[in-house]
Amino acid sequence: MSKTEDTAFAIISAAGDGRAKIAQAMKQARRGNFGEAEDCLKEADEYLLKAHKIQTEELLQKEANDELKGPFNVLVAHAQDYVMTGMAMKEMAVEIVNLYTQLRAK
Repeated sequence: MSKTEDTAFAIISAAGDGRAKIAQAMKQARRGNFGEAEDCLKEADEYLLKAHKIQTEELLQKEANDELKGPFNVLVAHAQDYVMTGMAMKEMAVEIVNLYTQLRAK
């Protein structure tokens, strides 16, 4: 396995862990466990930040410096999609948790 593929898998792993925490946050909010939901969202942030950092340092900066060699790698594209969708999920989850909180308060 190449260094680029190792990097892609590291990104996918961190982003996937973040996405799992986001799903857990929404489930906790649905149950009325808002403190736990917020904790899950904070953990999701940590995982997504880790994925984004790896993506930036190991792919984007190296690509900008013309250090990445080889053909297009679909695994890298998948990894970048995972980060992007995880970040979008996080934004939506924050709104969903807020909605559950407001509904529960009524």
